[in-house]
Amino acid sequence: MKNHPQLIHQHHCYCQIPEVELLYWARKRFIEGISTLELINSTDDPHEREVISIVSMLDLDQGVMLEMMSNVNKPTDHILHCWEYVRRLLEAEKASRRSAC
Repeated sequence: MKNHPQLIHQHHCYCQIPEVELLYWARKRFIEGISTLELINSTDDPHEREVISIVSMLDLDQGVMLEMMSNVNKPTDHILHCWEYVRRLLEAEKASRRSAC
């Protein structure tokens, strides 16, 4: 794999990031449709870049997501549980926006 400076190596699980931050970037990515690369390039803050990278994995296959989260010091089942929880939050957000239209 080429070395891409915009790629962020995750060291935090979803549960280690405040929900409000996760949902802010999830809305930008999955509701507003802004690409992950655009979001990462929109900030120089390392924490925000990691959150964006973590959020971007919400639509990945769980095997790929777990591979990318291999630096996180949590058991696999813990990471999966948190990933599913945030995915459900995002789906609820999408549903509430659809019903508001």
